[in-house]
Amino acid sequence: MNIWVEWWKTPNTTSGSHAQMSENKTIYKPDPKDIQRRFFDTYDKANKYAQLKNTEGYYATVKEDRSL
Repeated sequence: MNIWVEWWKTPNTTSGSHAQMSENKTIYKPDPKDIQRRFFDTYDKANKYAQLKNTEGYYATVKEDRSL
């Protein structure tokens, strides 16, 4: 079983005023060449890395392939 994190930069959708609610983020798949990947040996390490990337302003997801 392989576990990896995919991340890419998300566009900034905040408005000029702090009192206004910002738009809901729409998740889009960018061009495949813009997606970065990193492989991990445990799901916990991958999840922590994805959270770190999310705080840095990226959209990160943990993926895995399950072999039967």
